[in-house]
Amino acid sequence: MVRIALQAYGNGDCEIALALADPLIRWDERPSRPDGDLVWGHDDVERAMRRYLDSWEQYRFDLEDIAEVGPGKVVGICRERGRPKEGVAVDRRFGGLWVVEESKIVSWATYLTPKEAVRAAKELLGGRLDQAQIKRSTGPQAVRQAAASVEPPPAPEAAPVTEIAPASEPERPRTKVLTKSEEQKRAARARAKLRKRTSSQTA
Repeated sequence: MVRIALQAYGNGDCEIALALADPLIRWDERPSRPDGDLVWGHDDVERAMRRYLDSWEQYRFDLEDIAEVGPGKVVGICRERGRPKEGVAVDRRFGGLWVVEESKIVSWATYLTPKEAVRAAKELLGGRLDQAQIKRSTGPQAVRQAAASVEPPPAPEAAPVTEIAPASEPERPRTKVLTKSEEQKRAARARAKLRKRTSSQTA
């Protein structure tokens, strides 16, 4: 469904794209463009779509990869090429995140990179992506790779400790409180023993 909506959008058929969306759809282009819009509802979203598409003299939109990274969370890698009415020719890839609820697109957001889109999906999914749930990917599976780079593999479990070596000189329980002079004597004997050991190792 998201793929059909994107193909319609790329062809300039905004009505077809929005026919697959919830009436209160959220449209957010701010993460991908400094002049991006944040609007809600079919009418305002259609105006935002047309305003952006009409800003190009030549425009081509392609969906290179798409995957559902979690229930109702779809991430895609998009590419747009063309010449805007103001500025130089553009050829760029960016990430998109679409949220689907009850068979309708309720949110449509774009990001500078696919990794940022995956990270946003991860936040919506409670901070974790299950690699086994990523499905319906197409193309070179770049979305899966982006998800893997955002979600580090779980740390291997530490091997169980079966034996603990005893300390060479276990500390004996102290039966009485030492006076200050006794503590100083013990410290002096320890320093002397350490100096003796160091001198013998040096020799």
